[in-house]
Amino acid sequence: MRKIIIIAALLMMTISINSCQKAKDTPVAGVIITPVENMYSRADDQADVVSQALLGTTVKILKSEKTTGRQVWYQVETPDTYQGWVSGRALRLYAPDEKPYAAEGQVMEITSLMAYIYAEPDVTKQKPLLFAPISSVLVLDKYEGRWGQVILPDNRRAHIQMGDGQVRQAPFQRPRQSPEQMVELARRFLGLPYFWGGTSPLGLDCSGYVQLIYRLSGVEILRDADIQYTSSGLLEVPKGQERTGDLVFFGRKSISHVGMMINEREFIHATTNQRPLVQVSNLYDEYWQSIYQGCRRPKD
Repeated sequence: MRKIIIIAALLMMTISINSCQKAKDTPVAGVIITPVENMYSRADDQADVVSQALLGTTVKILKSEKTTGRQVWYQVETPDTYQGWVSGRALRLYAPDEKPYAAEGQVMEITSLMAYIYAEPDVTKQKPLLFAPISSVLVLDKYEGRWGQVILPDNRRAHIQMGDGQVRQAPFQRPRQSPEQMVELARRFLGLPYFWGGTSPLGLDCSGYVQLIYRLSGVEILRDADIQYTSSGLLEVPKGQERTGDLVFFGRKSISHVGMMINEREFIHATTNQRPLVQVSNLYDEYWQSIYQGCRRPKD
């Protein structure tokens, strides 16, 4: 009996040590090294896409998992607190005590919808290495005239055209835009495809689209439409008092859709209604009035 107890105790100790080692071996953070990385509901690229993480985004690592094919997946959390699973191939894991990518010093914020990045400062001699989507931020090593040299999140050096972005000193806060400027920005995305979970010009869903417009306009809100409606610190607006820049929310029983007002009657949104793309609709059309839930406005 005593021998059985000792063996059981040793087994428990081994399990405890292995668990501690596994927790210790899981990195705490990393940076996205692909242009646009799908975040899945589970560690499987056939699962549903819940959101996307963009090039240069630092993510918290919550846990790791190896699939049957020995591929490593990480459950990550983006800066807006959204969680999902990404392939290990999409991440560069930070070393202990390493500072987050592009968190300080000279950086370039991408303002073009997509900025192509090259091995050499020439668009004619080779294909691009990759692209950086709008709102992504890259370390800018140096620049002169048309071209700048960036250090990518995977530590490669590459070249980018300076007309694709703005030079900033990190950390920085985007300046607050006027409602009219927000509309001008939002219209740049007209006709881009709808993509469930999308947060980039490759494809956008409704909440990813307005979150991106607000972020570029100096206002941070959370990711999903229902959370934006209840928990983003926005002001409630009475029906009939909607104005340019406000968010309008829809759904039959609960919040399932969001758009942004571009004047007192129309709103712009990423939708599958009629055509799956970013488009302008009339708030007072019978369909939208039948599922209208409310309006929210950023604080001044």
